Amino acid sequence: MISTVKRSDPKTSKGYRLKNSTHSMIERIQSITNGSKDFVLSRAVRLYYNEINPANRLPAQESKKNHKKHE
Repeated sequence: MISTVKRSDPKTSKGYRLKNSTHSMIERIQSITNGSKDFVLSRAVRLYYNEINPANRLPAQESKKNHKKHE
């Protein structure tokens, strides 16, 4: 008998299929920022959102856990 588990919160899908050129760009940005793929994608989407919707700017938060600052 198969039991189903009801989730109260929606599941966030991960592992989007991106073009090879996009993966390469992400890797180049990772090497520059020394950040994770999640950090790079999150920051890029936030910057793009702020560019196309300046009235509702989101703060560009940086996670210390996922990003190391260059000195």
